[in-house]
Amino acid sequence: MTTLKSFLPSGFQFAWDATSLTSYSTCPRYYQLNILEGWSPNVKSPHLIFGGIYATALEHFFKNVAGGATREEALLMVVRSALVESWDHERDEEGNRIAGTGAAWESLHNTKTRDTLIRSIVWYFCHFAKDTTETVHLSDGTPAVEYSFSVPLNEDYVYCGHIDRLVRYGEHNYVMDQKTTGTTITPRYFLQFSPDNQMSGYSWAGKIIFDLPISGVIIDAAQIAVGFTKFERGFVARNDALLEEWHDNALAVIAEAKHSHETNHYRMNQTACGNYGGCPYRGVCSRHPKHRDSLLAANFVQRPRWDPLEKR
Repeated sequence: MTTLKSFLPSGFQFAWDATSLTSYSTCPRYYQLNILEGWSPNVKSPHLIFGGIYATALEHFFKNVAGGATREEALLMVVRSALVESWDHERDEEGNRIAGTGAAWESLHNTKTRDTLIRSIVWYFCHFAKDTTETVHLSDGTPAVEYSFSVPLNEDYVYCGHIDRLVRYGEHNYVMDQKTTGTTITPRYFLQFSPDNQMSGYSWAGKIIFDLPISGVIIDAAQIAVGFTKFERGFVARNDALLEEWHDNALAVIAEAKHSHETNHYRMNQTACGNYGGCPYRGVCSRHPKHRDSLLAANFVQRPRWDPLEKR
């Protein structure tokens, strides 16, 4: 059996990240099914596929530039990788890609497709060609890009995550993040990130890891449409009082999760069933409890348990 780094022998999670905290806060039953038991829909969401390849491309671009590549060289490298990742290869029994097989990814979404993915990656760097943000270099000269971290929340728990890039903008330091959306990006769009576990966790951890004042997070948002991709930049500010409050709230959520673990009862939050187009487990939770295991087995696949300490 694979040892899970983020869990105690009792099975309780001691290493937490934004995904875990948000999952439990949204709905303890969702946390149980998704984080602890690893049930995923048979068909992976095109939003997750698109967003994952897009974010990786932007992240690797800055790492390549920090490593000495020109912007043109870095762009060619990440576009090539994105084309490979958006190709549905046939695989051998061990899961390795079989060269020369497969076909281009066929998205089930009309705007988040392979074509709009590659277009959005290229257009991002065209749009921000004159960007004045600068990657922060650590005291040993290492650029602060692709940085996986784990820092103590208290004597019992740690907080984990992955910072794509720490930048200096004007006189301030920010963690940088990218998002994609199908909606028009207005100032209201960026309000959804205050409060937000991911953004607050970035700011709280970044301040500790880098021993620098962190003003918050810069979010480069991309509106993906059939005929265009439009970009807007927003600033999500955090101060020390807000970060202290986030820290206390994170520990409170973990305490509630520990109670769920000890009682083996993960309640449903029925006010969250319709969030984000509907919870994937809604069809399971709405049926008689004796039928739920068979519904999960028929409509989901069971991946390994979520493990925040696993390096990206």
